[in-house]
Amino acid sequence: MSSNPELRVADLMTRSVCTLTPFQSLPLAEALMGLERIRHVPVVDDAGGLVGLVTHRDLLAAKLSALTPLSNDERSTLELLVPVSKIMRTEVWTVAPGTLAVVAARIMRDHKFGCLPVVSEGKLVGILSEADLLTLVTSALEPLMPRSMRVEHAMTPAPVSITSETTIPDARALMAGYGVRHLPVLEGGRILTMVSERDLAVAELVFRHAERASASHAARLVGRDAPLRVRPDAALDRVFRDMFEKRLDAALVEDGHHLVGILCASDACRLLGEYLR
Repeated sequence: MSSNPELRVADLMTRSVCTLTPFQSLPLAEALMGLERIRHVPVVDDAGGLVGLVTHRDLLAAKLSALTPLSNDERSTLELLVPVSKIMRTEVWTVAPGTLAVVAARIMRDHKFGCLPVVSEGKLVGILSEADLLTLVTSALEPLMPRSMRVEHAMTPAPVSITSETTIPDARALMAGYGVRHLPVLEGGRILTMVSERDLAVAELVFRHAERASASHAARLVGRDAPLRVRPDAALDRVFRDMFEKRLDAALVEDGHHLVGILCASDACRLLGEYLR
């Protein structure tokens, strides 16, 4: 790996990229994201050139509502007829493998991108995601980060939360309204679990009447492990390293048993941009 000041996108990017073609279906895209636990899939042509990008949010926006007067089979049949090209984003920011990692981190922070496809000579060669940037925090920048840097310096305080009775549609509306991908589940001020955008998507596919199911059912359905819980005074570099090693994109911050914040991979991206400005 290059020295820290010259760390390049090629040093951090994921090289084995899951891709789709423009004519493949929405259910296939959704299944791919679920199996690989990813939120972004580049769309390529026969020559390997990047022609678009599909995000998890794009899929959710395109899905036929469970409230429509259609059976599950009818809804699935209609969705199979919709190609990825109908919902993919065609104006996609990209970077070259030789781009400084610091520059890529700033782009992702400033434009709130969850990923940047990496293109060389017109071909997709990798993808840089928020999870990849955690590597930058935990390895390349660890010697540069002040030892006094704590979780409370990077977390999002007082995060939006729900109760165990909050329905899946209401949880979905909160995520959309506040632009978040994770919701802590509280009961009497105590943390029960955490639900993600992915959890809700899986539950919506399984429950016949998703509008009646609670978001906490969604968390139990996907067999979520107990969320990572950290203290606000925990060393930030150690927590980021733990998140990276466990492939987690969020951790709950608690003081005693009370929720005080949430730390996400997006916070790492924001912190990198601010620290390296």
